[in-house]
Amino acid sequence: MNSSLRSSRDKKRLMAEINVVPYIDVTLVLLIIFMISAPLVHQAITVDLPGTPEVDPSVESVQLTPPFIITVTRDGLYHTSENPNEHLTAAELSLLVAEVVARSQLNEEFSVIIEGDREAPYGRVVHLFVLLKNNAVPNVSLMTQPEEEA
Repeated sequence: MNSSLRSSRDKKRLMAEINVVPYIDVTLVLLIIFMISAPLVHQAITVDLPGTPEVDPSVESVQLTPPFIITVTRDGLYHTSENPNEHLTAAELSLLVAEVVARSQLNEEFSVIIEGDREAPYGRVVHLFVLLKNNAVPNVSLMTQPEEEA
């Protein structure tokens, strides 16, 4: 009789364990919601890039050598200030970068300016900028136009 009382007491005992299944379900549902909504939030952001303020003409920078200008046209072609009538393709870009690296190593004041058309593919301008910076060309700048006053 004693053993039957003990078995019924064991059945009525409270469980001291936490049931984690509902927490896992809620976590997975939240994860799915965030995975779906994250790309939508990123695409909804519109960016209007600012112009640059006009430089004071009284402050002139002293530059002994003229800058080497590389132009990216709206068609994605590259032109240099030395040969503006000849266009370079993306395949010939490595030769141009090698030439610029050699010139910058010979002359510390050698500067490169990248002039990208407003309608030019943004990736081409950035690709050229990163190529020059990764090859240790110290003076690389982007050319901008002063913002128009309204």
